[in-house]
Amino acid sequence: MPEYQRSLTIAAAPDELFDYLSRVENLPKYFSGLSEAHGATGGEIHVTAVEPPEATESGKPEKVESNASFEVDADQRAIRWGTPALNDHDYGGRLQVTPEGDGARLAVTLHTEHDAPDVINAGIDETLRNVERLVTQKPDLQN
Repeated sequence: MPEYQRSLTIAAAPDELFDYLSRVENLPKYFSGLSEAHGATGGEIHVTAVEPPEATESGKPEKVESNASFEVDADQRAIRWGTPALNDHDYGGRLQVTPEGDGARLAVTLHTEHDAPDVINAGIDETLRNVERLVTQKPDLQN
């Protein structure tokens, strides 16, 4: 299964940034294509996303709903998630926050069977820019 990884250094305290990113209710604020997320059962969340036209067989945007695993490792500042096969494609990833200089390095890694590297990398880049925008607009992420 192909793996895609992108990262960005952000002017934010690593612990504060990770705390914000690890709250399920904040996922749609920064994950590209995700329109809804809330707790489900155990270590799962329920998500609603819209797959872009380039990633669908119909060539039209498609709404997808699923339960996904969602594991937060606060000690490592890492989040891991995954969904069962959706439209015959397994999907999972990892978000990692690490200290870098006066800020934080945010890395997002995706594992997917989709074969659309440009679209996938563009989605990861958009997610990283969304986080950067949120930090710029709201430097104190705790409020």
